[in-house]
Amino acid sequence: AVAPPGHNGQEFDFASGTSMSAPHVAGLAALLADLHSDWSPMMIKSALMTTGSDVLDGDALDPSVIFSQGAGHVRPNRAADPGLVYDSDVNDWLAFLCGVTSGVVEATCDALEEAGYSLDPSDLNGASIAVGWVSGTQTVTRELTNVSDARATYAATVTGLDGVDVTIEPSTITLDPGESESIAITLTQVSAPVGTELGGYLTWSDGTHKVR
Repeated sequence: AVAPPGHNGQEFDFASGTSMSAPHVAGLAALLADLHSDWSPMMIKSALMTTGSDVLDGDALDPSVIFSQGAGHVRPNRAADPGLVYDSDVNDWLAFLCGVTSGVVEATCDALEEAGYSLDPSDLNGASIAVGWVSGTQTVTRELTNVSDARATYAATVTGLDGVDVTIEPSTITLDPGESESIAITLTQVSAPVGTELGGYLTWSDGTHKVR
């Protein structure tokens, strides 16, 4: 639906890009916030991301496709029941900023590090993983929280990242409702060509939910 004065008198029109995706996703986030009033903004973002589907612009493992589609096309009904979420709070984001900018005072960064927060930006607990350069081995961490109303066991699978060995520890997790667990994802360069970008997916499944 559009405003007729700016659209040649039309009440409906075709539009695309961030000008359209932003209000649609914001509206879905508002609906999820109403449905799950105890969820944080990052839990809502995680639910929308991990339940998305590929937009079919090409090979879903092609980095250029991954970078262009992000988490893909939203599926709001699935986002309402994502199974697991990746959550983060203000301290996680301050630690992230400590790792990528000089805009946070050193004392704050030191205090966060002493409290156990990682200043490596790859460790920000979001529903995507980015590592700038893997010349040998790098381990990143994530924490998953069960937001369903039942105890569930999830197993991890990795797709893509040819030439990089990926290990998940633990690769199977069992969580009660509201329970969280930290995982370690280790990437080891084996045979991937130097200087290339690689993409892939880490998916957790309990047989009902697929958290990608």
